[in-house]
Order: sequence, then C-alpha cells, then structure tokens
Amino acid sequence: MQIRSSSFSLLRRKLARFEELPRRFLHPLLDEKPMIKGTLYPLRRKCGKSSCRCARGQLHETMMLSASIAGKTKLWTIPAERVENVREMTERYRRFRAARAEFVKLSVQRLTQILGIIDAIELARKTDI
Repeated sequence: MQIRSSSFSLLRRKLARFEELPRRFLHPLLDEKPMIKGTLYPLRRKCGKSSCRCARGQLHETMMLSASIAGKTKLWTIPAERVENVREMTERYRRFRAARAEFVKLSVQRLTQILGIIDAIELARKTDI
C-alpha cells in the first residue's frame, strides 16, 4: 500500500511548525534582571503613646515584604529608599511565574497536538502485508 503523499506531506509540515518556540513567553523567562519572591505591602499600626499622632488615627506606616520560604511566612522591613526597587523586583517575579505557567500550559497543548500528528503520520505510513 502506498503512503498518501499529500496528507503525509501536510502532516510533516504541521509537525515542523512546532519547532518554533513561543517567543512572547520567553522574554520574562530569559530576562537577567533580579527578582524577589513575595508581596510588598504597607503595615499600619499604633505605637501606643497617648500623645502620638497615631492615637488620633494617623497610623505609622512601614513597607513590608512578605514571602513564604520553606512553608513559613517571613517578613522584612523595606527602607523607603528601596521600596520602588523592591516593588519592581516583586513584579518581575510575578511576571516570571505567570509566563512560566502559560509556557507550561501551552507546551502541554502543543505536545498533545504533536503526538496527534505523529500518530497520524504513523497511520499514514503503515502498510498491510
């Protein structure tokens, strides 16, 4: 039995297209800038002095970085001059993780499609004795 060359050729072209990587997901994954796992947030509190402004509702504010390390939440106080830099690094981490998740999801979809094409190629190439 002959291989149906037109369908076989189409399947090979489809398979070859999967060689290209989805570039839009690679940028956050290949970026060399540092990143920090965690969430930056303001912590507002009262100090307890009756004459302080916080007793009248103007709470003291400190920027904190919170991250889960080895299953435990850790907190770090971030000085005002480093807040913007830390914010950028935590945002880079979030973009990295989102790109990673999307890349894995897309890779699973692509692998499923590739396996379907390979199975179709196998069927197209099989002959009866």
